Amino acid sequence: MLSALRDERVPCVLVVVAGVKGSAPREEGARMIVAKDGIRYGTVGGGRLEQLATEHAQGMLSGEGVAAENVDFPLGESAGQCCGGAVTLFFERHEWRRREVVIFGAGHVGQALGGLAGYLGADLRLVDSRTPDELHPRPSEELAARLDLVDAPEGVVDEIEPGASIVVMTHSHALDQAILEACLPRIHDFAYVGLIGSDRKWARFRERLVAKGFDETAVDAVRSPIGLVRGPKEPRAIALSVAAELLGVSAEV
Repeated sequence: MLSALRDERVPCVLVVVAGVKGSAPREEGARMIVAKDGIRYGTVGGGRLEQLATEHAQGMLSGEGVAAENVDFPLGESAGQCCGGAVTLFFERHEWRRREVVIFGAGHVGQALGGLAGYLGADLRLVDSRTPDELHPRPSEELAARLDLVDAPEGVVDEIEPGASIVVMTHSHALDQAILEACLPRIHDFAYVGLIGSDRKWARFRERLVAKGFDETAVDAVRSPIGLVRGPKEPRAIALSVAAELLGVSAEV
């Protein structure tokens, strides 16, 4: 059941009977799984104990507090059960959050990188300002990444959650710069911000960004050129090189 909820990315809490003193409704090792909508699997004994355990687990799903803890529950009048013993329950929160990689530019390299979602173990999102007919190659229905076609891609930056990686590789240098300008005030929120291109392209971008008043430390946090190696310029080769760099970033976090 945990693996199924993981695949569906349903946040949940595993509850395990970790200790028993005296009479109790379930033995050590009994378990249940609680999601926001209630119990998805198993039981720790029913009654008021299970209600209290469910409420505690659902409180943990707010994302606040510890991710795992032991809690003692006496089974007397306070729990509304007549067993008279005590139970220690272990709670472990599973949020199943995957890293997000947002790729600005759904051209050859963007689509090739977007096809590596499984390799990266991340949710990939392609953002472009062009229509489907203007994209080349035309996106396949089997594309593993989510594709968002919007009028102003730079506006998407405000929606991106902290910890995400951002790769900028649009069809337009002006749009590349607009996206970077949107990223720079939040540069330290992100695990990675990279711009495709040559050393010369980055030198020009850096000069323009600093001239516009952006902090040099923030500007220097942008990675450009991107990719672990400088080899073939074929889109799949570039995508693999960038993907390898993104995997290195995930290992650092």
